[in-house]
Amino acid sequence: MKRIVMIFFLLSLLLIGCSNQEEVYSGTLESEEIPILAEVGGPIIDLAVDEGSQVKKGDILAKVDDRILQAQLKEAKAAAEAAKANLDEAKAGTRNQEIKKTLSSLEQINAEMSQLFVQAKKADENISLKKAQYDQIASLLASARKTLDYQKEKLKELEDSDAPDSQLNAQQEAINQAEGQVNSLTAQLRQMDAQYQMAKRDKEAIQSQIDGINAKKKAQEAQLDLLKEGATPFTISRLYHQWQQALAHEEQIRIQLEKTTITSPIDGIVLRKNISIHETVKPNYQLFTLLNPKKLNVKVYIPENKLNQVKVGNTALLRVDAYPNKTFKGKITFISNRAEYTPQNVQTPDERTKLVFAVVVEPIEGWNELKPGMPVDLTFDKGDQQ
Repeated sequence: MKRIVMIFFLLSLLLIGCSNQEEVYSGTLESEEIPILAEVGGPIIDLAVDEGSQVKKGDILAKVDDRILQAQLKEAKAAAEAAKANLDEAKAGTRNQEIKKTLSSLEQINAEMSQLFVQAKKADENISLKKAQYDQIASLLASARKTLDYQKEKLKELEDSDAPDSQLNAQQEAINQAEGQVNSLTAQLRQMDAQYQMAKRDKEAIQSQIDGINAKKKAQEAQLDLLKEGATPFTISRLYHQWQQALAHEEQIRIQLEKTTITSPIDGIVLRKNISIHETVKPNYQLFTLLNPKKLNVKVYIPENKLNQVKVGNTALLRVDAYPNKTFKGKITFISNRAEYTPQNVQTPDERTKLVFAVVVEPIEGWNELKPGMPVDLTFDKGDQQ
């Protein structure tokens, strides 16, 4: 009888122990990835980081060529100053000497425009010349490469026919000469391409000056019309709003200029780099992907009948293989509001048909130890379940 009582007592202890055993859930640590996009387009002129680089918030990652925007800013500033001058002049009243002054300014602008048009025409001619030279060298290079291939094939035929050494040596010399010609033309083509690109940049610079002078001319013509007509309250109101519009345009370009310097929004790690120096990018192109090492999370799946044991904000305990004797605290940040079937890669075939809810836990400590990709065993603090 005593033996039966003892067995019953041991079974009771075993059942109590099983009922108090913690539920352990497994998952993998993942981190937040932040895409860094280009907000303005242009060539990359500076690349400050590589994949794996650690960066601080505000660190420069890359720079986009801002010369065109700088020229546009000068143009916008000139337009804003001209608009303000028009407004001030309208308020002060029209004087004959001011009309003469504006006419003289327009004559000077027209003279500058004529000179710039001559320079633009010469720049176009230079571009056409460099392009023709480039195409000519490219054609010669293609022909030289064909000759080299022919000479190599001829040497192979001579070798196969057991030709005498003197003939083989002569053929090898022909190959050497052909290779020298290919190398020389390749260098010439590279140099000509650089000249061609420089010619195009010169034309862009001249065109930027033409645009600036043209804007100045339009402003002067508008001022001349106002001086001839005389200022009315409606004219002054219109000039005021034109001035405000010019200031807004100037501010927009300043904002665009700031965006040519790409900086890190967080303390993190460069996970991927999708650009190289001198590469031309377009707006919204993804330049980098940053890893936020302090924004980790692990997703586990809770059976439907255990869902009442967790809620957002509750504490969770995390364990990783790298630190077997250490526990890290985390908190529940998300519980799915829709059930799904257990993912097939984390459960046995018998359990795959069970309904589960996804639960996301974020660590609140251990940033120096926990790393993305680590397998995690996770339990929930029963103190929060009361």
